[in-house]
Amino acid sequence: IYTAEVKKVIDDKCYGCHSIQGKSQKAKDALMWDSLPNLQKSKLVATLDEIIEVLKENKMPPEEVLKKYPEMKLLPQESKILQSWAEFKADSLLK
Repeated sequence: IYTAEVKKVIDDKCYGCHSIQGKSQKAKDALMWDSLPNLQKSKLVATLDEIIEVLKENKMPPEEVLKKYPEMKLLPQESKILQSWAEFKADSLLK
């Protein structure tokens, strides 16, 4: 489901919170990267749309995380990689 480029961004910037190992239950409830491949098609498309929206609005990582870990900030290029992937994946599922 993930290209190597996408997986690298997820691993570097997202996985610390949005995985089983994540410390924030809120983050885990919002998105679990490992569960995406197991979602039903309609739920996956909705989740991808949410990911796109969050990226467009620069909502991730949240401010409180960036205050503690400024290195976690998504670079514009990284955000674009994730957004392009999510848009492509959602479009391909809707065909």
